Amino acid sequence: MSPRPSRRGPSPRRRSAPAQPREGVGEVLRLTVGEPAHGGACVARDEAGRVVFVRHGAPGEVVRARVTAAQKKLAWADVVEVVEASPDRVPSVWPQAGPGGVGGGELAHLRPVAQRDWKSRVIAGQLRRVGGPALAEVVDCLGGVCVRPAPGDEAPGDPLTGRRTRIEIVIDDRGRPGMHAYRDRRVIALDDMPLAVPAIRQLGLFDEDSPWRSLWQPGDRVRVVAPSAGEPVVLVGENTYDASGALIDVEAARWEVPVRGITESYGVRPRGFWQAHVRGAEVLAGAVVSAAVGADEAGAGRAVMELYAGAGLFSVPLARAVGNGGRVVTLEGDEGAVRDAGANVAAFSWVDVFAGTVDSEGVVDLSGQLGAVPDVVVADPPRAGAGADVCRAIAATGAPRVVLVSCDPAAGARDLRALTECGYTLASLQAWDLFPHTHHVEMVSVLSR
Repeated sequence: MSPRPSRRGPSPRRRSAPAQPREGVGEVLRLTVGEPAHGGACVARDEAGRVVFVRHGAPGEVVRARVTAAQKKLAWADVVEVVEASPDRVPSVWPQAGPGGVGGGELAHLRPVAQRDWKSRVIAGQLRRVGGPALAEVVDCLGGVCVRPAPGDEAPGDPLTGRRTRIEIVIDDRGRPGMHAYRDRRVIALDDMPLAVPAIRQLGLFDEDSPWRSLWQPGDRVRVVAPSAGEPVVLVGENTYDASGALIDVEAARWEVPVRGITESYGVRPRGFWQAHVRGAEVLAGAVVSAAVGADEAGAGRAVMELYAGAGLFSVPLARAVGNGGRVVTLEGDEGAVRDAGANVAAFSWVDVFAGTVDSEGVVDLSGQLGAVPDVVVADPPRAGAGADVCRAIAATGAPRVVLVSCDPAAGARDLRALTECGYTLASLQAWDLFPHTHHVEMVSVLSR
């Protein structure tokens, strides 16, 4: 059947209404900062009782904060003066991410241990409010939430700079590299990126006389990747350059990841997703595989379904753990990641990698490919979470164990609630700070029935 032509005529042009000032925006409020909230702010109330989400503060501080956005019952504000400082406040390791600056460093003014406490409180709050009282009670019985540092990040005096192996910047209208202001399209030129690993900082991208400026144009987006097994690469538009600025053709960056006593090797497209923290892949792979198959050799012969498998970070050690008497089937929606994963698991004939949408139908199809009830389902969804439909489909496979990786506390709480409503019981929950100086955090939960 041919589509019917629209009978709707062209809409008349509407004269734009003159911009109205946002009531309260720009006002400076004196506030006592309360509990951390999801998203990198703390909750406070102004004299009228209105809830104000305060960025760049710390729980317990008295501050003056300028309102940046306002609604009838809510407002958002940035700290402009600290009247009574928290003992956890320190000079920011990244001043350009402070009030009025770029996004991505909203906790850079706090001691690392305080950042981890902040994230622990946020996770606990989301488990209670989103996951529900029953889930929160189970977590309390398991010992509560404690966000841990990555290996090597434990020292109290360590500023935790130089951990990020991947950065993305945008070129402003004067050819300078920068980042967008927080929730704004305006580009702020950067003079440094202290969160990046030394190999990236040494490229001189932010130098005023940087030769890199001849290789990009205003508006370009630039990605820089420093793999663990090779030199950094710089991606400008469709072009890829080596550390000297020479144009190169590279299909994959090489990463080496120690997992349960074995160093696994991965090839990942420079434009593909990989954990940003220098130890992030190691932490998550070790936790997930141990949760999925237990101690060494305990997983031999097991059947595993993996959802949102990416480039195969978990697939490779899972394949090694189950051995040639086991079976692993994976599903991923990004075809480039699927190609990377296929190459990374090529040595394991008992692994099948599938490209497709991870939805309820996709889970059913993958279960059919496995041809058996999975011993465990591993899921590492994007920030939005797996969602109730996928969680119900996971439960319908009959799997007695689920390992869930969550990079967003609210989405993780929703997925945990959905899985527990399907009959699973939360057996453990671990969390790591793999994004120092930001509000982001990683969780690994194990459920059984």
